[in-house]
Amino acid sequence: MKIIDKLKNTKISISFEFFPPKTEEAEKTLFETISNLQPLNPTFVSVTYGAGGSTREKTRDIVKKIHEETNLTVMAHLTCIGHSKQEILSILDDYKKIGIENILALRGDMPLNFEKTDIPSDGCKHASELVSLIRENYKDYFCIAVASYPEGHPESSNLEREILYFKKKVEAGADFSITQMFFDNSYFYEFLEKCEKAGINIPIIPGIMPITNFNQIKKFASLCGATIPEEVVQKFEKYADNPEETKKIGIEFATLQCIDLIKHGAKGLHFYTLNKSDATIKIYENIKDYLA
Repeated sequence: MKIIDKLKNTKISISFEFFPPKTEEAEKTLFETISNLQPLNPTFVSVTYGAGGSTREKTRDIVKKIHEETNLTVMAHLTCIGHSKQEILSILDDYKKIGIENILALRGDMPLNFEKTDIPSDGCKHASELVSLIRENYKDYFCIAVASYPEGHPESSNLEREILYFKKKVEAGADFSITQMFFDNSYFYEFLEKCEKAGINIPIIPGIMPITNFNQIKKFASLCGATIPEEVVQKFEKYADNPEETKKIGIEFATLQCIDLIKHGAKGLHFYTLNKSDATIKIYENIKDYLA
């Protein structure tokens, strides 16, 4: 089923993101996580795609396994950097063949030592071009999601420019968007206001990253340009040597963040799970009364 159709009939969507595991043991852990999260009845789950297609086959295999062995609606991430259009169409043909109807269309991170000259001459340089390619070749078969960046993409010079790029993706045929993680909701609310003024009216689902390992999240945040408020930094640094307390504080922080988003009319919450279920389940238990 197409995610956009489910979103139209869901008051507040809950969804989860996973990444392709590198080992058999990690894959076993992932599917234990999926089994633990399935009772939460998510609107959809998604599986990421490595830089430059580095997890192409693994992403496809995990998406296929979730599709065939669970009752979950699954969305495959697809990045265009490093792929020719023919390669992209081949990937999409395969997804259509196995019954996948949902794609998250991304430009993708530049692989290490990747140069702009490495982009195939007939490739897509931007996510908007990928969205157009999908629409031109598959019409409405695929529901297409895109990324959005409440604090701007690290390569964008300012938020106004980011809004223009986002609007190009929407005009190309995107159905809905999932945001980059953020830790200060004011950025998200400001972003929504700017989107509305720009005439962007697709559903925009906030991305939530529970902080369970502060050093790890600090690294993620620095790479994607997400701001962690100073008072939050101080709170976590106080318990830098106490993993259990860090996890407890992280769950409390994410719970309050989610409740505030729901109260401000967020249409969904997309959890970056890092292939673990414990923190996400506890946050869900804390906010479930607000989802009714």
